[in-house]
Amino acid sequence: MRAQASSSTDGCQNQGKRLAMTLESSLNSADVAESAIRQFTGQSDYSERQREEIVLAVRESVVNAVLHGNQCNVSKKVLLTAELRESGLVISVQDEGPGFDPGSVPDPLNPENLMRASGRGVFLMRCFMDEVSVRQPASCGLEVTMIKYFSQTISKEDKKVSLKASSRLVDGVTIVDLSGRLVLGEATGLLRDTLQEILSRGLNKILLNLGDVSYIDSSGLGTLVSGYSSVTGRQGQLKLLNLTKKVHDLLQVTKLLTVFEVFDDEAAAVKSFS
Repeated sequence: MRAQASSSTDGCQNQGKRLAMTLESSLNSADVAESAIRQFTGQSDYSERQREEIVLAVRESVVNAVLHGNQCNVSKKVLLTAELRESGLVISVQDEGPGFDPGSVPDPLNPENLMRASGRGVFLMRCFMDEVSVRQPASCGLEVTMIKYFSQTISKEDKKVSLKASSRLVDGVTIVDLSGRLVLGEATGLLRDTLQEILSRGLNKILLNLGDVSYIDSSGLGTLVSGYSSVTGRQGQLKLLNLTKKVHDLLQVTKLLTVFEVFDDEAAAVKSFS
């Protein structure tokens, strides 16, 4: 991975600052890009929530470029550029693959697609960025350009780095306490393994406590959907507890609140399994 970053000192904190990175066609590049964008926007005028939205959009775009654009071809690269202008942040993610039509991705909000484990990446980009455009350069690949304008909304939210999971049994219900970020990679793998281990013990009443989950990407949503299907396939039930506002809004915008039963009170949630 090669990266270059530069910034001007013209007296305007957000004007003229630029980042350029060349990323490998590896899913690890999503983590690299995420870290770089978070650091790059750290001194900007964005609120903590806005920065997390930007990071999520960049992560989804890089994952798409690696998986669908370059198709994990190690000989191809992904170019990420970001520029802080007076009006806001402009980000470009370009792959070197044969290109694909984002419009051909099934609408994730259609009822028949709600239970799909993938296909929400472009949708989330459009949700969290103010403008998203896609073009096919003359050379090759696909270039996604995203813009996030500045606003005066300021909020502070905690960030957590990795996902941790622990389980406990309450009145026949297995409560899984999750803490951290539910994103593509080890985190989604941990949740899948945890659910499979619980099911292997013949336990099929599962309550996921998401009170300490600060961040979910499209792969995390897909893992929740897959887990729901696995549990219901064993004649069981999987329900959600203590959604943060950020996670609640994400499930609402993807219409997954129509799939999951959600509770704010643990005792009431446990009782609902009876």
